[in-house]
Amino acid sequence: MSLDYIVKDDYGQVLKITFIDVDTDAAADISGYSTTISMIFTDPAGTETTKTATFDSDGTDGIIKYTVDSSFLATAGNWKVRGQVKSASATLTTEEEIFYVRT
Repeated sequence: MSLDYIVKDDYGQVLKITFIDVDTDAAADISGYSTTISMIFTDPAGTETTKTATFDSDGTDGIIKYTVDSSFLATAGNWKVRGQVKSASATLTTEEEIFYVRT
């Protein structure tokens, strides 16, 4: 995940999450899950916000991305995020990851 150094009120930064196949420990092909592509964030107070994401390429590499919009990461502290993709018949969700937003 590309959440190494985020500062409060930063925007324009591209955050990426990779879906991993638990059987092979390799990136999962999620190209068939294009009905809904999103990242679900939980702020330090526990409020959950879903943001629309896109494939980083065509989905075969398992990577989705979201470009942070202005005023979204307005609270410093520990945030959580997970990726979620949906097809007509199934939903895939990544494990939740924690990242820190600095002041």
